[in-house]
Amino acid sequence: MKKTISASLNRKAYILDEDAYEMLERYLSSLEYHFQSDENKTEILDDIETRIAEHFDKIIKVEGQVINTENVKNVIATIGTPSDLDSDDLNTSSVSQKAYPKLYRDLEERVLGGICSGMGHYWKVDPVLFRLVFVLLALWGGIGILIYLVLWIVIPPAKTPSERLEMKGEQFNINNIK
Repeated sequence: MKKTISASLNRKAYILDEDAYEMLERYLSSLEYHFQSDENKTEILDDIETRIAEHFDKIIKVEGQVINTENVKNVIATIGTPSDLDSDDLNTSSVSQKAYPKLYRDLEERVLGGICSGMGHYWKVDPVLFRLVFVLLALWGGIGILIYLVLWIVIPPAKTPSERLEMKGEQFNINNIK
């Protein structure tokens, strides 16, 4: 029989077995130590914690499911360790997993709703091109405004750090968290 521990990540409670909890605690402590002199330490650690919580959410199939050491090892392998930053080698999990861009609205580089900048990231094209197309379509019968509004409703915004990286086609790991 193993003990289980309730832990809070990103303001949500997760149940971990004792070994998994200790492993996760060591991992987070090593990250905290690694980023101790970085001025953005709090933001970086919050982003990593958010990503861990997102991974745990994908793992949990039923309420009350316990996160085990294998789950924690997989999350650590995906995100990477501080030693990955110290070496010139890339995280092996990021090399083996090709990240494809996903279509999100870019709330950081938006003019209105972030549609054009999100489409620019997705197709790797300057968003100004999309803005010009929407303006021309708006002048040509107003269809551009209608299309833009529909896309604003349909395309989700990139809110989390992992969604922002997915939007750009980048893998979320310790090498690109900064």
